[in-house]
Amino acid sequence: MAQDPDKQVGILAVTLIFFVLAWVSVGLRCYVRISMLNAFGADDALTICSLIFFTTGIGLTLKGVTTGFGQHLVDLTYPEYSQGIMYWCFAEILYVPTVALIKVSIALYLIRIAVKPIHIWTICLSMALFLTYSVSFFVILLMQCRPISFYWRQALGEKNGVCWDPNIVAGVAYGHGGTSVLTDLTLGIIPAFIVADFQITKRTKIAVAFTLALGSVASISTITRIPFLKDLTNTTDYLYQIKSVIILSVVEMAVGIIACCLATLKPLLRSFLDWSDSSLGSTGHLGSRMMDGLSTRRRTRRTDDTELQLRPDLKIVGFTTIISSNGRESPPPGHNSLNRSVDIKTETWYAPGDDTSGKVALIEAEPAYYVR
Repeated sequence: MAQDPDKQVGILAVTLIFFVLAWVSVGLRCYVRISMLNAFGADDALTICSLIFFTTGIGLTLKGVTTGFGQHLVDLTYPEYSQGIMYWCFAEILYVPTVALIKVSIALYLIRIAVKPIHIWTICLSMALFLTYSVSFFVILLMQCRPISFYWRQALGEKNGVCWDPNIVAGVAYGHGGTSVLTDLTLGIIPAFIVADFQITKRTKIAVAFTLALGSVASISTITRIPFLKDLTNTTDYLYQIKSVIILSVVEMAVGIIACCLATLKPLLRSFLDWSDSSLGSTGHLGSRMMDGLSTRRRTRRTDDTELQLRPDLKIVGFTTIISSNGRESPPPGHNSLNRSVDIKTETWYAPGDDTSGKVALIEAEPAYYVR
């Protein structure tokens, strides 16, 4: 095969970069949810499942690059071309469950912090529509050729098989892309309504809504990907034409995984900031005083932002704070050390006059943000 590496370097670079970023993001999410919060949930499990499907698709893509992805037909032998089509076929099939798992993970995360039934039902209905279409698309991809091996073996002159009209499959792919974008818009807009009733400052509401909506940014790649699908229905140089579709598919899946993980990493960021404060404060007395001021302002900001009250159905009835002299392990000579702690607990809050009979306590519902 007369390969031109310049035509394949784009696929390799994008694939490897986003593969590493996706794994790092999921690894950090698991660290936060398991080690820091001990709150591993169904949305976390689905994120890991999506990463497994994504990784399998990446493996198929890398194998496809070695057998013709991004290469012209005239530069390939027929066996190489057939193998390339096979890897693309299975990578395309895995794309559907990967995207579906990412969106379900984001939806479960939002449902966990949503309070109003209208918000929960909106998320559930949008996901029901998308999952129904995704299952249909997945089945069509599996049945587009009978037997499925005829999809790639016809390049070798195989006659014993039949395939659907490529325009039919492309039309279903357009519909899947459209429902994917619609679902992303729903999951991107609904956080603004969810946080509207939270007892936090306007600035914090904007920040929280933006963080929760990050999972919808993958729709940019989805929209960009759709026009390239049309080119695949009327080309004889298939493996060369799918280059843009492969790159955009990898970006869409990876960005979805990364974005749905970012919203869970706030405790890790807090921990890092606290560690950096203590590291800087240990450089000297002046640094210690400066860090005391920063820590005080950070505690005040956390209280002002009321980040412990993201769920309006819970109220704070206590809190824990530890006050020490200048952040040192022991006080300087002639000074006393003050240490004080107060227990923390929360309880379910009901508006005055509410009938609490038959209500399920929401104290076990896990908030999306934690103070650490």
